[in-house]
Amino acid sequence: MINKEVNVLPKILFSTLGMTDPIKNDYDGPLLHIMRHYKPQKVYLFMTKRVCELADQNDRYRVHAMELCKKESYDCEIIELRYEEIDNPQQFDIFYPVFEKELIDIHNANPGCEILINLSSGTPQMKSACHLLALTTPFPVIPIQVTTPNESENYGSANYDLETSWKNNLDNDPELGTNNRTQLVESDNLRYLFLREAAISNINAFNYSSAQAILASVAEFVSEDVIHLLMAAQDRKNMDLREAKKRSRLANYDLFPVKSGDAQELFEYLLLLDLQQNSGQLMDFVRGISPALSRLFECFLREKCQRQVKLDYCVNNRHEPNHYWLKRSKLAEKDPSLLCYYDLRFPNGFRDSDLSCSTLLPMIEFDCRPGGRFPNEKVLLKAQYMRSVEEKIRNPAAHNIVAVKEKQFKQLVGISSASLVKDMQWMFKITYPQYFNTLENVWNSYNRMNEYIISRLKA
Repeated sequence: MINKEVNVLPKILFSTLGMTDPIKNDYDGPLLHIMRHYKPQKVYLFMTKRVCELADQNDRYRVHAMELCKKESYDCEIIELRYEEIDNPQQFDIFYPVFEKELIDIHNANPGCEILINLSSGTPQMKSACHLLALTTPFPVIPIQVTTPNESENYGSANYDLETSWKNNLDNDPELGTNNRTQLVESDNLRYLFLREAAISNINAFNYSSAQAILASVAEFVSEDVIHLLMAAQDRKNMDLREAKKRSRLANYDLFPVKSGDAQELFEYLLLLDLQQNSGQLMDFVRGISPALSRLFECFLREKCQRQVKLDYCVNNRHEPNHYWLKRSKLAEKDPSLLCYYDLRFPNGFRDSDLSCSTLLPMIEFDCRPGGRFPNEKVLLKAQYMRSVEEKIRNPAAHNIVAVKEKQFKQLVGISSASLVKDMQWMFKITYPQYFNTLENVWNSYNRMNEYIISRLKA
């Protein structure tokens, strides 16, 4: 978008030249008039064969530019871009690629500066090329038009007297004052608008790294908070929650509706499974079911049944600190009646096993039965059914290189993948009801995040 704060950054002017430059009919031509009112620190003059010939006669462009700088008390470097091989300035297709190259070179050579483009000098083809570039450059530029004193065409002959022209220039007269005839051309950069829409499509599809890659080519149009938000969203999707929190703070956005430890991690993982299910990534979704149910069962037992499963009933290998074993000896020590139930549930009795949803389910059954720590038949039946689904779908997906489609999923387990997501969300809500006290739908967190990123992108 056009930056209207034209007095903040150093300014660089790119200008073509025409028959009204540098002075015509006792007034500034567009080049001098822009210099007078914007005071650029550098001016790049694009010069065709005819303009080079006129400059070689008496150096009119540089001489009057330097006189103006002296009068206005500022310094400016004049850089000539001489294209003496261009002798037909009426051909539009000549100028666009040349102007584009020069503008990119100017931008790279002058970081942190505003680039002004003169839209009022040269042939109509030159002006059109400059205007089109102002709409399509991969960085912001400020296009400027200059009206003639009588608001009409101001072309004249090429005969030019340096001293007389400067002396008679009415724009120099302190008593008359200078009428500012420059006009900022209000326009959005078309390249940015096209790429912004492509980025928005990717954001709505939860493809945050793709959106960021698209916007990288027009990075100077994009605010830092949008980039931080896109990076935070990708970190969130990658379950790098610590980094996502850091990034979102830089953008002053509260990313996580669930904020405490294990509850946050589980909630975010369930959100990720929901994304995978909705986007048809069922292979990834199926792989995520087992760890999701294991953590869900563990959190339920801690919150509702007051069982610290890992602390009281498990050991872990110091070489694999996140790998836990449910130990028979610890069950016997902490809760012998629970061990008896495990022995009933496992053929040949319970033996030390990996901590998983299959080894946690008997504990839920024991505590949710009548007389248990948290008697709840609905929870018991849901947990049993989800474990059954996990068992039926896990082995085919784990041991075969096959695509997992919704039809196959339903045939294997008897319910849709969306139903399984809803069941897991239901059990999370039973486990952590405190996060569902408002009317806000916390499961819509990714969509709200997307809406915010898009609103900042359009701001």
